[in-house]
Amino acid sequence: MANQTFTFGGFNVPADCKRIFITAELEPSNGNPCIQPTGFPDLGPVLYPDPAGKDGNICLIESEASMANRLEEVCLADKYTGEIQPALKGLPYIKLTDSGLPDGQLVTASTIDGHRFASEYIMSALGLRSGSAGSLSFSSFAAKARPEEPRVSEASPPEPKPAKRKGKKAEANGDEFVSFVRDYLGMTGTDKCPAANVPNIFVLAMEYDPLSLIHGFQISVKKKLTFVGLRSPRALTASILGLNCERVTVPGVRIDPIGTGDAGQAIFQKQRVTAGEIKARFSIDVGLLTSLRLVAPATQDAGEDETKRIAELQNARSQLVVAVALWKVASFLKQLKVEMSLRTECKLRLKQGVNPKFAADGGQAADFVYDAIAAGALADKKDGEKTQEGLIKKAKFGDGRSPLVLKFEKSRVEERPDTQEKQSDGESSGAVSP
Repeated sequence: MANQTFTFGGFNVPADCKRIFITAELEPSNGNPCIQPTGFPDLGPVLYPDPAGKDGNICLIESEASMANRLEEVCLADKYTGEIQPALKGLPYIKLTDSGLPDGQLVTASTIDGHRFASEYIMSALGLRSGSAGSLSFSSFAAKARPEEPRVSEASPPEPKPAKRKGKKAEANGDEFVSFVRDYLGMTGTDKCPAANVPNIFVLAMEYDPLSLIHGFQISVKKKLTFVGLRSPRALTASILGLNCERVTVPGVRIDPIGTGDAGQAIFQKQRVTAGEIKARFSIDVGLLTSLRLVAPATQDAGEDETKRIAELQNARSQLVVAVALWKVASFLKQLKVEMSLRTECKLRLKQGVNPKFAADGGQAADFVYDAIAAGALADKKDGEKTQEGLIKKAKFGDGRSPLVLKFEKSRVEERPDTQEKQSDGESSGAVSP
């Protein structure tokens, strides 16, 4: 796709496009210019002078990490279960339950967990491995209920022959997802991966959790998978900034009507800001998304038809991840059309009468028609008697991956690290903890 023009929801991605920059002007929806920006322990609001000397003090109203959480949340129909929106029907993601079956008690999902499919919870979860050394696949325990072997999609890529597994055989109740990842990459240990196979981690992410390619991931599972090259940077970044800002200190009062504290009333200070302008800024790294290997390369003895099929599938999947990134920004702006509550005293909306703008590779700015983009065909759509095929179907994912349900066993998970992006800026993702 990198050298082709691509259209989604009426939006044209130019040939060889590297970046799409989107900017939207915002305003307080209640008319009060005094707003509550994001704050950090021991720092409070972050204000700094504009290095160009044009916009006075700039205030960070919403950080990149917090915006990543919010842009992921627009994909969710239920942020407590991780279920995705109907517009994304058929897009793979992973869900963990206590039984490994769809009707089991939910633990977490790649759509709400801090490290997406790279989460230690998900990597240590159990499922069923199937296929041969050249076509590995992973499926839910629900597959046991089917009389036939779980079908391996024609899109499932041929992979290098995995190394022979040492030690104990697979547990009777399934394999860990992390062991499947190691074999998928042809790894000979927890920290050794053939250099030529490293890009196949993007193939695996595309097959099982393509949303992780947009917001980035890094796989690091203590004692199980420690090869440092299995990561992908964030391809969609965003922030909300206030320009020409002034710091404002306002009073707050805590009243203790039943006398449970040392003082019946406490007066304290709260930090707020006023802003001459408020801008939401988004950057989609199209060059990164279209450069990732999303289908395993053809083998040396592959014929012309197979080589062509792989190229077409690579193109379809590249289009899909770029379209999902555009859809996420457009859906976020659609919510801002009315109002979005970032914090108790920070309720913003799109500035009335001002259209969001976009520019490809820093070129001339034009209107970003977010309503049409948010209505773009990701999943199949009915149009009278006809069905409009969406980009998800064209990407040809295997069955049983929306979601892929795996079994969570706490005994298999090391102590969870504290650095979870989902908890950044004091914002909670709503992820369910075991």
